[in-house]
Amino acid sequence: MGWERSKSAVRGAIARHRRSAIVGTMHRAAAFFVSAWHNEGGDFANNGERAVLQRLTPADLRLAIDVGANVGDWARGALQCWPNCRVHAFEVAPRTQEALVAAFLSSPVRGRIEFHALGLSDLPGDRTMYYFPDHDKLTCDTPRHEGLAAVPFEAHLTTLDAFCGERGIEAIDFLKIDVEGAEHRVLKGARGLLEADRIACIQFEYGAFSIQTRFLLKDYFELLSERFVIGKIFPDHVAFGGYDWTTEDFRFSNYVCVLKERPDLQRMLRG
Repeated sequence: MGWERSKSAVRGAIARHRRSAIVGTMHRAAAFFVSAWHNEGGDFANNGERAVLQRLTPADLRLAIDVGANVGDWARGALQCWPNCRVHAFEVAPRTQEALVAAFLSSPVRGRIEFHALGLSDLPGDRTMYYFPDHDKLTCDTPRHEGLAAVPFEAHLTTLDAFCGERGIEAIDFLKIDVEGAEHRVLKGARGLLEADRIACIQFEYGAFSIQTRFLLKDYFELLSERFVIGKIFPDHVAFGGYDWTTEDFRFSNYVCVLKERPDLQRMLRG
């Protein structure tokens, strides 16, 4: 009881002095620490995404799909770590697509990547999307990012099921999705592949956009956990586990899903 009273007193003191410069500085330092503890952010080199690719090197993966390829950081990392792998890279924004292709013109891995000026979604067709000239990573299907200049454009969309059917692709070793809040749409467009257990690993981004889309982390678990083990990516491990409401924090981070029938891949990623 004494410890609880002490905590309550400290909370009250902090709340009463929240406008103090010292308390404000302490809050900012604590918020930074908590953000780092949750591994919040999209720094490919340091947030564990590159480490995931490296840990899976012994699996000798052969086919990867990069949805929301941007200028190719993830695709390049995958091709470097997986020497027998081919990558299909999807980038829907025309200017970003041009930069993506240019980034691989003289690359030694150029022969193993195929570029697609398409978006993947839950339904095929054309849709107005939004490109941010000063922030090419923010291309999205719904107006967001107040204060930033957005350029609308007509995007051509298909589904992953349809694309793989047309190409005769029977199985995918790794599906990476980073499409600014529309990750659930990509997954819904791959329902046939998912139900046939033809995707071994999936990486998706989760964050604050779930507030707007109302497709929560809970919904990702409900969609995928029957067939996959799911875990959050950290720099030195993947923390596989079940859903808990406390993880619904809307912090931008990446999750990886591995088929339950692939314990070998799970072991590689646990760290």
